[in-house]
Amino acid sequence: MRTYIHSPMTRDQEKAVLDLVANPPPGSELAKAKEFGVDLTLFLSTLRRTPTERARSLSEGARIFQISKQSQQNEQ
Repeated sequence: MRTYIHSPMTRDQEKAVLDLVANPPPGSELAKAKEFGVDLTLFLSTLRRTPTERARSLSEGARIFQISKQSQQNEQ
């Protein structure tokens, strides 16, 4: 069985994303999001993680959401 290890972005990829976030193409969805006030740097922090790290973070977030939801239901 093969094990594939996914690495985060290369330096060149990270530089390209930073440039895109700082200077989104006029009229693009990124430009609209930036004008609306979306923090586009959050995309970069996510892309710096490996797929395994991203999945772990999503799983942790889902677990916290579920605990919060149960807590609210118990208060009612």
